[in-house]
Amino acid sequence: MNLKVGNKFPDFKLIDETGETFQLYKDTNTSFLVLYFYPKDETPGCTKQACYFKNYYDEFKQLDCEIIGISSDDETSHKKFKTNYNLPFKLLSDQHSKLRKGINLPKDFFGLSPGRITFLLNSKSEILFIHRSSLKMKSHIKEVLEFLNENILV
Repeated sequence: MNLKVGNKFPDFKLIDETGETFQLYKDTNTSFLVLYFYPKDETPGCTKQACYFKNYYDEFKQLDCEIIGISSDDETSHKKFKTNYNLPFKLLSDQHSKLRKGINLPKDFFGLSPGRITFLLNSKSEILFIHRSSLKMKSHIKEVLEFLNENILV
């Protein structure tokens, strides 16, 4: 499945850092949702990206937008990562990259690393915006906020 702007993001169930199950179609209750897929907890680039999202979290909340990070790390790793950097949003565990593979997310660095890609969804789980950049971590936050501010009337 190759997801594009306008497609509905497929429903999924994943475990968060507390061991609770999150289901996209059931547990989303904001106007907008950022799903950002990242390679690995505690790595320099992923830590920067998570902290950038944290730094702009209030701006996202003002736009009725929640943020969720997704990687293949387990819930124990996510809990530690979230605690270490005081992250205010959920981290979901995509064990064995089942979701990532199911939606055919591209890999980075010649296929050696899971791709870094961010989706912005509306309340119907329709994809409004997609951003992909392996090396410019802050661009994920900047581009999504820019899109929201230019296209959404709140």
